[in-house]
Amino acid sequence: MKLRLFFLLLLVQQVVSSNEIKFGKVSKEEVAATEHATYPEANAAILHKEERVWYDYQYNKGWSLIREVHYRIKIYNKEGFDWATLQVPLYLGESENETIHGVKGYTFNLENGKVVSQKLKKDGVFKEDVNKYRKRASITMPEVHEGSVLDIKYEVNSPLYWYIDEFKLQYDIPVDYVKVRLDIPEYFVFKQYSRGFHPIDFTQTKDNRTLKVSKFSSNTEKNSSLDLIENVYNISASDLPALLEEKYTSNIDNYRTAIQFELASTNFPNQVFKHYSTTWEDVAKTIYNYDDFGGELNKDNYFDDDIDQLISGLSSYSEKAMAIFQYVKSKMNWDGYTGVGCSQGVRKAYKEGTGNVAEINLMLIAMFKYAGLNANPILVSTRSHGIPLFPTRNGFNYVVAGLEIQNDLILFDATEKNAMPDVLPTRALNWFGRLIRDDDSSSQVSLMPKSKSLDAVMMNVHLDEDGSIAGKYRQQYTANNAFAFRNGYTEGSEESYLDNLEKNSDMEISGFDLQNIEELSKPIVQSYEFKKEAAYEVIGGKLYLSPMFHLATRVNPFKMEKREFPVDYGYPWEDKYMISIKIPEGYTVESIPEPIAVVLPENMGQFRYNISANGEVINARIETALNSPVIPAFYYADLKEFYRHIVDKESEKIVLTKS
Repeated sequence: MKLRLFFLLLLVQQVVSSNEIKFGKVSKEEVAATEHATYPEANAAILHKEERVWYDYQYNKGWSLIREVHYRIKIYNKEGFDWATLQVPLYLGESENETIHGVKGYTFNLENGKVVSQKLKKDGVFKEDVNKYRKRASITMPEVHEGSVLDIKYEVNSPLYWYIDEFKLQYDIPVDYVKVRLDIPEYFVFKQYSRGFHPIDFTQTKDNRTLKVSKFSSNTEKNSSLDLIENVYNISASDLPALLEEKYTSNIDNYRTAIQFELASTNFPNQVFKHYSTTWEDVAKTIYNYDDFGGELNKDNYFDDDIDQLISGLSSYSEKAMAIFQYVKSKMNWDGYTGVGCSQGVRKAYKEGTGNVAEINLMLIAMFKYAGLNANPILVSTRSHGIPLFPTRNGFNYVVAGLEIQNDLILFDATEKNAMPDVLPTRALNWFGRLIRDDDSSSQVSLMPKSKSLDAVMMNVHLDEDGSIAGKYRQQYTANNAFAFRNGYTEGSEESYLDNLEKNSDMEISGFDLQNIEELSKPIVQSYEFKKEAAYEVIGGKLYLSPMFHLATRVNPFKMEKREFPVDYGYPWEDKYMISIKIPEGYTVESIPEPIAVVLPENMGQFRYNISANGEVINARIETALNSPVIPAFYYADLKEFYRHIVDKESEKIVLTKS
């Protein structure tokens, strides 16, 4: 019995020792490996990641947050070389900034069968400004080759003690093992939110700590100590697959295995207990009460004369709203910064004609209110910021205007010159927002467009016996499709647009005409004449052609067997093709594709395909619509099959034969 217990203890000790990773010491097996054991297709892998986060305190500076990070990364091939550079974000506060210290690194390679190391030098660490709110430290490892193992360690000191950046446990390469230890003094109470599809080991214990406190006075340092209790969180996960971008995914970070700590309350000795946001209503109320948010909405004496003159003589709410919206769009220029708070304030932004998202859209709301309209701000999380699944003050980074007219809520965003009511930029189309009012009430509102964006094509085609075609083309865009077209078109010239159009369609285009590029309330209409050689096949005296020619969907965008994430198109849409084909003289229709109608579950989308022949003319009508902008992951198989029908049907041929 004792012998059996001895072997059991020895086995446990060996397992524990195998999980102990010491910085700067790697095994020959790690360096010699040529592919990942579980995911052989991986270009690189995180063999080990460890984070340790704890609090520090100084009388002169107060609380700070220390974050120590250790990565061990394996590079398998050249495609994994991007992981030879780690980028560490550093936030900039109003008076103090996050700083990075103690950067260390080694690159390990095999030379003549032996492991050799190359130490990271100072010139491998580079800091740069990203914007006025953030810096970035780049750590670039030396002598990286296929097969290299990288050991990287650094420490970040943050004065933003109330904010703990989320702990990412999953990346775009496999992760063998990751662990986090977080020590939080008893004075801070944090809530935890996790996301992702892979299990996390999570434990919470308590521990005593004696905190050494330094006080600097008159160039002397005095030390004292503070006894306190800490909540200790240990988090770990293993064998995490790569999180890979899939087509029509709004933001891959929404589905990354991660855990977030959000400050819920503080209870310092001899101070009043302070409670922070715990519900979406609390979050909205907190943000509204910020001086750089709600306080800016109450200012109107910087624009009152201009708005009085602008709306003079206008009687209806709709006329006033459009006049003010167009005025703000034309006067203001967005500086590219998001956020729910004003940076310089609406008054200065108005004077200079430039502002961030909050300054422009809070200004718009204030003008609506001044004109007697029922307008309120709507908090939004942009697609790149992610979907706020849990109540958090950091969940929103954008604001738009909501105008209530006759029981209808109309959305406005004046940061874009080509925007229209209820046509938000794609970055803001992120499922739901929260409308907040000055009476502290709030409600969730949908950001999704109420009507589908149309892409309608009419094409008349004349066939030539040699396989070439000529004809006329007319296309119409509405709503978000028109918005996207205008933004893309105005970035270049008509010449460059036509060059790309001819290149992508392999056609010769003439007589190009574009209507309503600046008349935003009307659909975009483009038309032209075209010629195209080798547009269909001529075999054995018969003509074989796809009725959609170059417009056909040739590849199913969904190739994976399974999908964990919803399919997100951004907004509902409908494509309509009405094609008339004049067949050459002396030919008759031998066969045409059978009609088909395919409908997605819950009427989320439909595909209709119908071809008819009448003498020398063939008419094709093809319609594809996605009524729901977001398709849940459990309908992925249905959507994949839906597109299989589209690809198969649009590849079928009309066969013409000589009479």
